[in-house]
Amino acid sequence: MNVKTQNLIPGCILADDVYKRSNTPLLRKKTVLTEEHLRMLVVFLVERVRVEPILVNGEVFKPGEGISLELEEKESDLKQDIPEKEDTFIDYYLRAVQQFKRLFNDWKGGVKVDAFAVRNVFLPLYEQSPTKSDLMQLHHYSTKQDYIYFHSVAVSVYSALLGKRLGLKNGEVIQLGIAGLLADCGMAKLPFNAFERKSTLTAEQYEEVKKHPIIGYRMLEDTQGLTKNALVGILQHHEREDGSGYPLKEKGSKLHKYAKVIAIADVFHAMTSERYYRSKQSPYKVIDSLKVDQFGKLDHSLLNHLIQMTVDLSIGRKVRLNNGMIGEVLYQNHQHPTRPILKLIDEGEILLDLLKHPEIVIEEELLDFHREEEINV
Repeated sequence: MNVKTQNLIPGCILADDVYKRSNTPLLRKKTVLTEEHLRMLVVFLVERVRVEPILVNGEVFKPGEGISLELEEKESDLKQDIPEKEDTFIDYYLRAVQQFKRLFNDWKGGVKVDAFAVRNVFLPLYEQSPTKSDLMQLHHYSTKQDYIYFHSVAVSVYSALLGKRLGLKNGEVIQLGIAGLLADCGMAKLPFNAFERKSTLTAEQYEEVKKHPIIGYRMLEDTQGLTKNALVGILQHHEREDGSGYPLKEKGSKLHKYAKVIAIADVFHAMTSERYYRSKQSPYKVIDSLKVDQFGKLDHSLLNHLIQMTVDLSIGRKVRLNNGMIGEVLYQNHQHPTRPILKLIDEGEILLDLLKHPEIVIEEELLDFHREEEINV
């Protein structure tokens, strides 16, 4: 959807990178526009941008006069031939976030958790088949203000898909996905909003936050529709293999499989997402970090499942690096799947082995690659 800048609103999602007299994008594709972004577009005299037809809150974007007359005429002429757009996995994801937000705010106000209502949030997602690209893009949609809601739904998605990879039965996968969705429900009962702080928590606040798995367990222990496995998964999802987690410092064989799965999903999405005190990070960089920094803390067989579930750097894929260069995958490194050998586009025949250059990481896969000079505004 090609929209005039003055008709954009906060919550619009960029469908393309936005360039302005530079080889570096002014704003990246999938950016969720804020008031600050809108002011930036005006300052840089950007007249139009392409945005997704759905807002980050899951509602359809209606820009009014935002679509050019030429495009409107073309769409009108082709209307009879083009089938209605089917909802994508991301559409379902964004709607689920808004549904979960309403439930979470009800819990803040003292409403008891209704497992049936929670299932209604999860099941439409469970019935979808997201691509690896979908899973590697979820962090783009998470906003600082609504982080906890995006995070909970994303953890639910990753947990359920990991459960499927482990060969769990459908009923178990559903319970695992719901447990992932409810893992942070105890946050609704904290005496302060941990996610509104624009700096790191104080030591006292962190101690309060560490109670949320127990609070969540107590909120849910008498709730019909949740299995004991789901409850234990929620209670233990911040425990670690070496006993360094919380709230009970359990470790190793005492950790439930559900808890280990939710832990992987939780850490992965948390580290990739934008927060008030930290910018979002490349999922490829986060995976590299998890393999090293969380060694001995997370179940690495499950981490390998997450990598296989999300990373698709097959030969011929185009990627953007953190130094701004564009590369094409020439060789996959199956031992280190985020570190392929690349041919640098527009750099002659220069090859780059990412395994030998740890300072260079993949920022994102380029699904619809265009040369930058073709998309400058």
